[in-house]
Amino acid sequence: MWDKLIILLNQTLELYQALLQLSRKKRDILVEAKPQELDLLTNQEEVLIIEAGKLETKRLTLTREIATAVGSATSGVVAWSAMIDWADSDTADKLKKLSEEFEQVTGELAKINEINTKLIEQSLDFIKYNINILSQSVVGPTYAPKGQTAPPGSSRSILDTRA
Repeated sequence: MWDKLIILLNQTLELYQALLQLSRKKRDILVEAKPQELDLLTNQEEVLIIEAGKLETKRLTLTREIATAVGSATSGVVAWSAMIDWADSDTADKLKKLSEEFEQVTGELAKINEINTKLIEQSLDFIKYNINILSQSVVGPTYAPKGQTAPPGSSRSILDTRA
């Protein structure tokens, strides 16, 4: 069971490293404003995230089995530290190393995702600003002095309808 766990954790780590690479590419694509490439990259990320969810489900099942095998009555999530305590020294060393690698990858992934979120928000703000400028209309007065009609307001249109 321990070997299965190590293999599963290595697969998950590789998947997270692939997500990290995609996040780096996403940052570059956002800076360069390439929406088609962003769409393709987002689809790739979605596939990896689904796969990560499947691996996580397998990991949870396997860690519960290990907890049961070592005599621990755990129905929930088993902590890394508990797994390290239960394992033999060779397996414990592998788990510690994997834990450090996960921390490094997920930490960097969190930082890059934060940057990407800010870039997306800035892009959306820029798009909203441009839409507002393009669709802005000047409205004239609604009321006029008694006995007079209100002058018509001029407006701008996104489309040039002049022939």
